[in-house]
Amino acid sequence: MTLEEQLEFWHQNDEYEKIIEELEKIPDTERSHKLTGLLARAYENAAGGTEHPEYHLHAIELLKSAVEEEDPNWNFRMGFALYWLDREEEAVPYFERIFTLIDSDPETQAFWADARELLDYCRQQAARKRQAQNHEPYLSISQRIW
Repeated sequence: MTLEEQLEFWHQNDEYEKIIEELEKIPDTERSHKLTGLLARAYENAAGGTEHPEYHLHAIELLKSAVEEEDPNWNFRMGFALYWLDREEEAVPYFERIFTLIDSDPETQAFWADARELLDYCRQQAARKRQAQNHEPYLSISQRIW
């Protein structure tokens, strides 16, 4: 079994810590972009949503060290980590970029349906946060007089 096959096996069996342990053995300078992306994915999955936000932060660091802006997986992983850190507005461009990189055929679009849902959610949350920042509390007439 190749390393990539082993990593995929562990991924399919939710054994993210094994992936992390194996890939962290490889020095950063010797780890390929693909393996760095898989390491970032493992950290994101091991984070358990909001349970370990430091894993999402580490995934972002890893992804920034292996920038592949023309790779939809790289963009998804960046957007996904930002989403879990409640940084939806920052996540939006990464999710948007995916749809400029992938084919428009129904099968490909269906594969990336989760990215579309996350993009829509992040857009909505970012708009709500902007609106909340710009919203001034309503003061009644009696409050304005005194």
